[in-house]
Amino acid sequence: MAYEAPNQIAEPDGEDDFCLPGLELQHELLLSLSEWRSAIDIAKRLSDAGGELIALSLNPQAGGFVLKCRVKAISAARARAFVAELGEFAAGIACVEHLILAKAPDRAGA
Repeated sequence: MAYEAPNQIAEPDGEDDFCLPGLELQHELLLSLSEWRSAIDIAKRLSDAGGELIALSLNPQAGGFVLKCRVKAISAARARAFVAELGEFAAGIACVEHLILAKAPDRAGA
């Protein structure tokens, strides 16, 4: 797995996602922030963009913070565009990793 720099942006409304039965596309965003409070705004923007936040971690590093969050329910192109649009919040590193994962089995009857 490798992180993708946001300068390789496709059209946000483009159909670049994989639609294979039993698989799910998730995106892991890695951002360097100068203010920890920016993480709140970023999470809200992800939700407003239609993303479903699965996991979030915020860690101090070198006078700033590193935000790592995993999101699903948005396309790969939208995830890349989202990272590129965060210029006002991100201070330095900003990238996205796309993950294709097997869907968890439905355990409603278990």
